[in-house]
Amino acid sequence: MCILCIGQAAYDITFPIDEPIVENQKYRIMEKIECMGGPAGNASYLCARWGADAVLQARIGDDIYGHKILNILESAHVDTSCIYVDSRLETSISGIIANRRNGHRTIFNCPQSTEPIAFHMPNQPVDVILVDGHEPAASFEALKQYPDAISIIDAGTLREAARELSKRVDYLICSQDFAYQFTNIYAKKDRPDAWPPLFKKLHELNHHHIAVTMGEEGLLYEDETGIHAMDAYRVKAVDTCGAGDIFHGAFAYCMANDYSFADALKISSMTSAISVESYGSQLSVPDKRTVNERLLKELENLEVI
Repeated sequence: MCILCIGQAAYDITFPIDEPIVENQKYRIMEKIECMGGPAGNASYLCARWGADAVLQARIGDDIYGHKILNILESAHVDTSCIYVDSRLETSISGIIANRRNGHRTIFNCPQSTEPIAFHMPNQPVDVILVDGHEPAASFEALKQYPDAISIIDAGTLREAARELSKRVDYLICSQDFAYQFTNIYAKKDRPDAWPPLFKKLHELNHHHIAVTMGEEGLLYEDETGIHAMDAYRVKAVDTCGAGDIFHGAFAYCMANDYSFADALKISSMTSAISVESYGSQLSVPDKRTVNERLLKELENLEVI
């Protein structure tokens, strides 16, 4: 099964600290963690690590960080033939402050140019397409070229590209922020009265499958029996950077392997929860065996991956 991930690949440098940052202060940080980042990059890495044929469609610069990203992807056997290496651009980098006490992170991202470019398409049939909204032209083209593929959007922020892509995909997996920005209704686990109007409004964007992720509060999703809340797994978080990327990568893997919507969300939630126990987004991608072991401790009657 081929999973095509389209969007951003970046290089992350994480600085762990023990307190919230305050402006006009100097911090002496004795360690840093470097790895690949970006929603599509991290998702493709997870899918390949889990044994899928993963293809990444992203743009990077012909520089030291771009080459590091390529080396990381190739070490996991991600197909990098559709990555556009542009000598005119610098690779997107992120400086990340991770609060050890609560796992919260603050991200300073230097994005790349988003001028339209002509990406190569995979030289094989595509079964699942995961888009993050950072490469809208390539995303629309892939949805057009592979109409039978299962399509998913990682919708984090309500930008115009994400809005339009959300109308075209089979699975709208959006953040609490995205849902609020579109509906003006704040998704909360303890506000079940708000769930029906929230999903009714979101269905104006997407008539298929919808889930709203809420971080440590878990998620909401709708199936043929109604709207449901799914708790987050309780873990000690040290760095939440990349947790959403990893969630969506696991979800794409599950869709490629014919899991039900609910089981895919459970597996993705556990995978994401495990990831926040370690530093670095791509470095915190857990292997399937670890996820299976943790799931079997938590759940009954769930098929392992």
